[in-house]
Amino acid sequence: MTNRGTRSSRRKPAPGSARALGARSWRALLAALTGSLLLALSAFSPAAAFDRLGAEETIADLLPARFPDSPPNGMQGRRWALLPQLGYGPDTSVLAGAKFVDRDLFDSGTTIDLDGTYALNEQQSLEFSVGSPHLLDNRLLMLLRARYDFDPQREFFGLGDVNVDGPVSTHEFQDLGGELSIGWRPFRRISLNFEVGIRQIDIRNGKRKDDLPFTPVAFPDLPGIDGGVVNPIALSLVWNTRDDIVRPTRGWRLLVKALHTDKSLFSDFEFSRFFVDAGYLRAFNQGHQIIGLRANGEWIEAPISQVPFWELAELGGSDTLRGFFPHRFAGKGRVLLNLEFRFRLLEFDFSDLWHVKLDGVVFGDTGRVYLDSNEVRDEFHLNQDLLDRIIGDFQYSYGPGLRIALSDALVARIDAGFSKEETGLVYLSFGQTF
Repeated sequence: MTNRGTRSSRRKPAPGSARALGARSWRALLAALTGSLLLALSAFSPAAAFDRLGAEETIADLLPARFPDSPPNGMQGRRWALLPQLGYGPDTSVLAGAKFVDRDLFDSGTTIDLDGTYALNEQQSLEFSVGSPHLLDNRLLMLLRARYDFDPQREFFGLGDVNVDGPVSTHEFQDLGGELSIGWRPFRRISLNFEVGIRQIDIRNGKRKDDLPFTPVAFPDLPGIDGGVVNPIALSLVWNTRDDIVRPTRGWRLLVKALHTDKSLFSDFEFSRFFVDAGYLRAFNQGHQIIGLRANGEWIEAPISQVPFWELAELGGSDTLRGFFPHRFAGKGRVLLNLEFRFRLLEFDFSDLWHVKLDGVVFGDTGRVYLDSNEVRDEFHLNQDLLDRIIGDFQYSYGPGLRIALSDALVARIDAGFSKEETGLVYLSFGQTF
């Protein structure tokens, strides 16, 4: 935006006015660019994979939260954000929605998060969570999460580390579910949690995508091909020593979870699942540069013929292998490593709403899935070929990214992933990767 003068004006500019105008124009340009990125936050992004550690990740964000008697400090400490989402994607057509977060609802220390989108091609999503870590004198934590996802053209790539040129089938996928978590906090940074949940999946042929067959027709014997209900119970441990929620610069985050479901819980399937997720951040140059490392493992204890394919351990998507489509690899277990280098680009005030911090990111991901325990034993058998096997068998992705942190409310994440299969998958979502 320029400020045009007139020929009749003979006043000399005040000292420093050109510099001030340039600074204002630069801030206005940054504000416009940030607004455009946030408005397009759901555009061109492949459908997100279901995050089975979502409750534990939310609990980890609740633990370091400020206590109710610590009020926010001006715009920089503002704890709420309301963002529109508007975009276009080849699979979704025009998409619109909104995201709302308040990390101190009614000055109570309660966090509420609401995110919904709708696309002209009928993709729909709605996620809601509300949680507080301050019950019973900060000793009790409670979190309620609910979600609804619908995709008339979800892609299926097969099971295991299969090499395919693309999806082998497509189907309509509807996911309705939620969890209630209750946690005991023996210390401020630790929570021991009990969780009950429900997940109902409906699968139909859906809409034809190109000339792909429908999954129920092409794979009628695939476990879970008719959908079903899973009602799990779970125990978990969450430990978080990080210094911030939106833009953490240092500290540990550890998530450990054991989950079980069977027909006595009114589930259609029987299996147990075990997770370990550990992430570490270290800051340099007063927090302007950050190195982060994450190690993640998952295993399902049950014959693979008894586990619905939509409950298998998966790799691919915005939180795992960012150079591959969501649901690209699926098996009974997985191993995943993520490495990120984050660096401060700049910070400024966006209108009178939020203090914005922009960080660049360079990342690398590696991992693989396993169909049975024999594959795991063969992979990690201690001999001179161990390193060669891991290098040859694992999948790899890499790329750049951008983080847009809004005060103490939320962070928008944009990553472009590259791999041997894809050249530039753009993932746009909320929250840090780990």
